[in-house]
Amino acid sequence: MMLCVGAPSTADFVAGALLEVEERTVVGRLGSPLELRAAAFHRLCSGADIVAMEVPRAWQACLPAGTQLRMPAWVSQELLAAGKSPVTLPASMRKEVRRHCRRNAYEVRFSTDSNDIRHFYARLYRPYVSARFGTGAVLVDEEQFLAVSRGMTLAMLTAAGEWVAGLLLRQHGETLHLGWFGSAAVPPRAGASEVLDAHSIEWGAARGVRRVIMGHSRPSLADGVVRYKSRFGATVRPTRFPQRTIGLLVQRWSPALVASLDAARFVSFRDGKACVYRAQPDPAMT
Repeated sequence: MMLCVGAPSTADFVAGALLEVEERTVVGRLGSPLELRAAAFHRLCSGADIVAMEVPRAWQACLPAGTQLRMPAWVSQELLAAGKSPVTLPASMRKEVRRHCRRNAYEVRFSTDSNDIRHFYARLYRPYVSARFGTGAVLVDEEQFLAVSRGMTLAMLTAAGEWVAGLLLRQHGETLHLGWFGSAAVPPRAGASEVLDAHSIEWGAARGVRRVIMGHSRPSLADGVVRYKSRFGATVRPTRFPQRTIGLLVQRWSPALVASLDAARFVSFRDGKACVYRAQPDPAMT
């Protein structure tokens, strides 16, 4: 059984990464770091095999003694150029994208027209986010969306002339940020994300981009989003701004839990370098 302190989305992430978790209890975010050391909190945790605690980064020192892993709630994934050349895509990704384009009559064009961006918000971004995330969707309102999008470029994917997906891009010097994505279908059409991302990266490379920030991902090398971005050559790095911390405290070990923790390949950082967690069971806690 897992007890999770924090947002429901954090509980979903940890439980999803640990296939061993069959039952869980979710408690809301705590109001003070002192609650982590209170007797009431220890009683609450006593029946759990594993406790996941999502707290502000500044509270890390207050996590219970014995907490085996501290990892950021989100990591960045970035594609970096080798040497002084612009970024390049792996040959395997270029081949895959060509195949998707042939099969689906995909074409990509780029626009800075405010009308295109307005239509993207109404026809693709808002419906896609609402349908994909349901009641948990975090939607940017149109006024803020258009304000933030000013100066950005819209990558527009069509299939046989029909606009099926889009992606907003922002270039700042030699860095390209991949932004909001929208699609006419949920899930997106086969290969739509790959084609949009690849063409956007190549568009940036033609403009001297040497670093592509593909956005935030969860700190697990087994996570589907992390694995998707890694196909473009993106590596896991710390985010620009500090994230909340997820602490994991195992109170009762089992062979299945050890295997599940190792398979999740949770990531933390030491001196800016990614470290993959490996379970080290305490014989006294089995």
